Amino acid sequence: MGINEAIDQAIALHQAGDLGAAEKAYRNILVAAPALADIHYLLGMACLNQGRPDAAAKALRTALRMKDGQGEWWYGLGQALRQAGDGPGAIQALSNALARLQGAPDRQADVLAEWGALLASLGDDGAESKLRQALVLVPGLPSASGNLAALLFNRFIDDARLTHPDAVASLREAADLAPSNLTIRLRYGLALLRAERPAEALAIADQVLASEPGHGTALLARSDALSTLGRYEEAAEVAEKAARQAPGSAPPLVALGVAWHGMGALDDALKVLRAAVQADPGSLPAQLNLGTLLRDLGDDDGAEHCYQRSLILAPSLPVVHWQRAQARLMAGDLAEGWREYEWRWGMPGFTVPVPLRHIPVWDGSALPAGAVLLIHAEQGHGDSLQFVRYLPLLHGRGLSLILQVQPALVRLFRESLPSDIVVEPIGRPPPDTVLCRCPLLGLPLRMGTADLTAVPSDIPYLQVPEDRRALWRDRLQGLSGLKVGLVWAGDGRAGDLRAAAVDRRRSVSLSQLTLLGTVPDVSYVSLQKGPKAVSPSHAPFPIHDWTAELSDFADTAALVSALDLVIGVDTAVIHLSGALARPTWVLSRFDGCWRWLRHRSDNPWYPGLRLFRQTSWGNWCPVIADLVNALAVRSSERVGEIK
Repeated sequence: MGINEAIDQAIALHQAGDLGAAEKAYRNILVAAPALADIHYLLGMACLNQGRPDAAAKALRTALRMKDGQGEWWYGLGQALRQAGDGPGAIQALSNALARLQGAPDRQADVLAEWGALLASLGDDGAESKLRQALVLVPGLPSASGNLAALLFNRFIDDARLTHPDAVASLREAADLAPSNLTIRLRYGLALLRAERPAEALAIADQVLASEPGHGTALLARSDALSTLGRYEEAAEVAEKAARQAPGSAPPLVALGVAWHGMGALDDALKVLRAAVQADPGSLPAQLNLGTLLRDLGDDDGAEHCYQRSLILAPSLPVVHWQRAQARLMAGDLAEGWREYEWRWGMPGFTVPVPLRHIPVWDGSALPAGAVLLIHAEQGHGDSLQFVRYLPLLHGRGLSLILQVQPALVRLFRESLPSDIVVEPIGRPPPDTVLCRCPLLGLPLRMGTADLTAVPSDIPYLQVPEDRRALWRDRLQGLSGLKVGLVWAGDGRAGDLRAAAVDRRRSVSLSQLTLLGTVPDVSYVSLQKGPKAVSPSHAPFPIHDWTAELSDFADTAALVSALDLVIGVDTAVIHLSGALARPTWVLSRFDGCWRWLRHRSDNPWYPGLRLFRQTSWGNWCPVIADLVNALAVRSSERVGEIK
């Protein structure tokens, strides 16, 4: 048989997939004709496809010594060297292949995909660039798409990385690149959960469950998303299904505990969360959620134990410090609470206005002469009203100050603070004289409010011009009896699901306060604005409403200053009333805000303020009964004073 016939036969064996026979035939040919570079190349590829990269590299190198201009051959050598573990050699071979395959973009894309996969395996940051170059040349190239998807996925394989700002976008791209990969798609859903986008996360979990109805991780993701959305009963059903599939496993027990906590089934939640910790003491979600439940149950020592365990497991995770901060503040441990509160900036929803981000944060130290310190709002109106009390203290140190706050507070603060403090809407570009900035709730830490005795409690620290106070005093003159302002609901914050969930627990409807109408010698004035407001014609008892005339908090302050008492749930109006030193009564939910502390009816932030606390989750009936009785006493005392 002649050489050409032998070559044809060897190639036929190769094409038929009989690689062992093809290799033997190639070797026989090379015994007779060792200078045939093409046969050395084919021998190398036969060895490579049999999983023998060292033999393949030897044959391919021989071929390239004879004809080094072949881009495909360099590509084959790059593949062989990569499989043989020779990274640098593979990179050089692939570089040579790319240079020699000009004019063949589809083959260049294959080379780049191989190169990117190699760099990814080596942990080289250049991998992404090579894979993206391949996809530019051949959009949708499976090898490049799959490797880029894996690369993006692996960046966020650690749960702690899911809160990274790039996590959602990167994992969304990975899911798009590998649409059939349920693991990647579910990881994208978990990133959405961490980014406080539970509705989208729920949709992803449902997509996965449509393909695999019993997918345990997807069931847990669905339960978590439902709990975040406030759909606790549905979340509990899903968590129970996951728990039946994995009896005694900690993650389903945690999901069930979270759902029951949200439903107010605190004893059941406590039972399953303790079981989760027992099943896996190293489970961060179990420890953290048990700590939060114990905090809400009033067990400060138990909560602190769980948070300490959580800190051992995840010392740099913001949510652990954030939850512990609120627990420590509620327990009255202000020194530790304010230190931990600094971690809030790692939590979703906490952002600094763009014009202020470049300004260094003040550390509390003395500033040079002529420097300006910019203080800025960071959360709700109530927070600004509570913590603006620190501005006169800073002013007393001789500091030059700019205060940026929500627009609705600007006029009130201008009228209340020293005239040389500049008050302006938040987000305005600062002057060049600003040396550093401080968020309002960072002031207690920097001003040394380390315990309850150090709380600045001089009230009033907000003022109303006498002419506006007199105007409302005259208008209210015609109302009989005790003049009581009412606010029964907070800001729903539709864009902040966790805040919205808190608002549902802290707010009541006006109809729930119907018994207030039975108290004699009281005239009620609505201070409720927004969608929860009720017109007097639909109110369950007589109430006067001038809220349409209140354009900002300065207007509201003037009305509040003329009232005898303000009653409300935990809202900004309560802080306004307290800061004006008006008698103020607060209806506080069972899991009340940290600022109202625990087990007391008064509060050091607002001397004279009185708290009416829920004693069971979601049950306002006894609280309102106590409120009505107290108001009846207050009204009768006033009548006695008048007589």
